Amino acid sequence: MRVIKGLDHKEVCGISILVPVGEESADFSKLISLNDTSDFLWKQMEKGEFTAEELTRSLVAEYDVDAQTASADVETFISQLRKEGLIGE
Repeated sequence: MRVIKGLDHKEVCGISILVPVGEESADFSKLISLNDTSDFLWKQMEKGEFTAEELTRSLVAEYDVDAQTASADVETFISQLRKEGLIGE
């Protein structure tokens, strides 16, 4: 998987957000705020191609969480990003 082009990852007033840029920038309904965990995952995803398994391993290494919980959280996050059209295969 990969992150689509056209999103800028910013921090505004201490909140991490994804901002559409280019043609999508006029649609502010697509601003997405990220909590600490999703911000961590997004930063991992911005590095290039990724898999759910790689993200799960990163989450387990960074946070005090078991692999099963991390995997479920990663799958939920990926599902939400797919629904919004923010990641591609």
